Amino acid sequence: MLHVCRMEVEADHIGLMLQASAGFDPRTAPKVYEKLGQIAGNQSVLKSYLSTHPSSKKRSELLSRAKVMEEAMQLYREACAGHGTEGFL
Repeated sequence: MLHVCRMEVEADHIGLMLQASAGFDPRTAPKVYEKLGQIAGNQSVLKSYLSTHPSSKKRSELLSRAKVMEEAMQLYREACAGHGTEGFL
């Protein structure tokens, strides 16, 4: 379980950077996980998904960390300014 969670956190980080480099505001990502946590309730499909993934609250907190968000915002600003993000991947 710990290994799966670590991989999911890494995937969230990469996804945030890809989102930002594509010109989408990365500040929206933590809000998606907050909403997911709110709607999860008793729905068995979501409960099954969340049993192998970090909690929505944890994912939102990790993506909102200053260092992570600043890295994403830099990519976002570059993309919005028309500068490439060569070397990101």
